[in-house]
Amino acid sequence: MLAHLASVSPHAATVAALPAASRTLWYLTRTTAVAAYVTLTLSVMLGLLRTIARASSESISWMVDELHAFVATLAGLCVAGHLLTIRLDNYVIYTWHTLLIPGDGPYRPTAVNLGIFAFYLLVLLLLSSWLRRYIPYRTWRLVHYLSFVAFVLVTLHGWLAGSDAGEPWMRALYVGGAAGVGYLTLMRLFARPKAQRELA
Repeated sequence: MLAHLASVSPHAATVAALPAASRTLWYLTRTTAVAAYVTLTLSVMLGLLRTIARASSESISWMVDELHAFVATLAGLCVAGHLLTIRLDNYVIYTWHTLLIPGDGPYRPTAVNLGIFAFYLLVLLLLSSWLRRYIPYRTWRLVHYLSFVAFVLVTLHGWLAGSDAGEPWMRALYVGGAAGVGYLTLMRLFARPKAQRELA
């Protein structure tokens, strides 16, 4: 019965009828999902601000680099928490196999598969950042371009699978995050060194 109810976003009455442990896990799943999206968005935006400054030959505080790395790691921890709470919850039965391997899972498989692909990209991005001193800069930079793909996949995953996706505040968060990343991406594409701007 619970698996059937999970095919739609649970209403307050449905959630209230769940056992206390399952109810707590369900709220934690939602919270970690929103936190993961917010921190991932901030991480991408901070990374873009850093590259915009460097492409424009503008100085930027070392704190931006540190904050970018910290927020990216925090996003990874939130994603891990999201996966763990889903695995522990009995509302929709997931095994580690169905959580980590794309396939025909028990809940909105296409949307969940997008999230799985995004998860692996995020792992790759974090590993490349932690091992940056051992990786050629060109390789690291190419890998880091995948952050845009990860952001798009996470946004689609949340929009299509999130139980709060229909809420105005959540839609505003998705639209605002996408608009912010899109705006900074355009700024990065058109950024010019300071000397060129002065000659223009």
